[in-house]
Amino acid sequence: MTFKILYISGSIGLGHVTRDISIVNELRKRRKDIEIVWLADTPSTAYLRAAGESVLADMEKEIASPNDICDEQAREYTLNLNTWFLAYYSTFPERVKLINSIVERENIDLIVGDETYDLYCEIAKNPKLKIRPFLLILDFIGCHLHDGVEKKMLPAIMFNTWTYRHIKNFHDKEDTIFIGEVEDVVDEKLRFLLPSRREAAKRYTKVVGYTLSFNPDTIQSKAELRKKLGYGPEPLVIVTVGGTAVGAALLNKAAEAYPILKKTIKDLNMVIVAGPRIPTNYVKANDGLKVLGMVPDLYEHMAAADLVVCSGGGTTTLELQALNKPFLYFPLLEHFEQSIDVAYHLERNNIGVKMDYSKTSPEDLAKAVIDNIDKKPNYPKLSWDGVQRIAGHIDTLVTRIENGELKVA
Repeated sequence: MTFKILYISGSIGLGHVTRDISIVNELRKRRKDIEIVWLADTPSTAYLRAAGESVLADMEKEIASPNDICDEQAREYTLNLNTWFLAYYSTFPERVKLINSIVERENIDLIVGDETYDLYCEIAKNPKLKIRPFLLILDFIGCHLHDGVEKKMLPAIMFNTWTYRHIKNFHDKEDTIFIGEVEDVVDEKLRFLLPSRREAAKRYTKVVGYTLSFNPDTIQSKAELRKKLGYGPEPLVIVTVGGTAVGAALLNKAAEAYPILKKTIKDLNMVIVAGPRIPTNYVKANDGLKVLGMVPDLYEHMAAADLVVCSGGGTTTLELQALNKPFLYFPLLEHFEQSIDVAYHLERNNIGVKMDYSKTSPEDLAKAVIDNIDKKPNYPKLSWDGVQRIAGHIDTLVTRIENGELKVA
């Protein structure tokens, strides 16, 4: 008999969906009796379909995408996650109602949600909305409260309260998965009278280490990858800002730095990856500068590069760490996850070079590229078996549900 899993690939950008596909592929190796029903928002839906996955269209048709809300809330290289969450929060009741109708319609046995803020926040407020066993996957715990703007702290306090309530209430039944190490969680209070973010992760989540969509030990050599991807032997810089449009301004700053760089590195090849939500003609390309749209398996291009310029996304920077690649990263302004949480992991391990978009001119960017392009980093080795551990945990949950050991109270 087929066991049906509703896999919801949530959050913004494309970092989550790449790991979700890897988790599902690993799970399929372990179990032949499962059927995956995918639910996601754009642009993750396009990525899933390009990978040959079948995706329900319900969310695309009926409810605003968190990525759309993200782009509406953003201003030049700035996204305040607290104000984004407040706008996104207004869609939660409708989204959860739709999710639960899909669960009933599709006869779902288990829900797996990768940062499905809507579902776990609403369940925290009303546990009766949890109608099936639900595994939650997170790569950060709670919001940073010290925004500097008092009114922006309210959504953070709300979010932290519901996060804590959910992981505390349900950790005995289906462990919340935390991707990363406990030491990556900033050790600050969720709010008054609650434990710290780090302590909550330690107490109430199953910590699985890091996930990658590729095995760094099997990556081809730089020369082989360049031949495969059509690059020559000249110095190569890749510029990418991920799956949203918020970081678009960095692409043009890199484009302005390009002719300055060419004065010193005359044969430089710079490739700008606009991604799925930024039109390639948005970038003011100079003569010889290459601008690409969405690139499958972008990690191969980064592995082929001599240096990467990127925003501060958790997935991209982890991939660059795994590839032992020199890189400059520009956390989105007012984006606490990139500027505080991700940067905390990178800085404590001396990984990459943190840059400030608001204080970096094209000339500054060109100098930073020149100063770092020839560096040979030696980043600390990490355990990259998070995909296997999550798939194994889901496998165990399926068995427990089949044996009647795990039910919704």
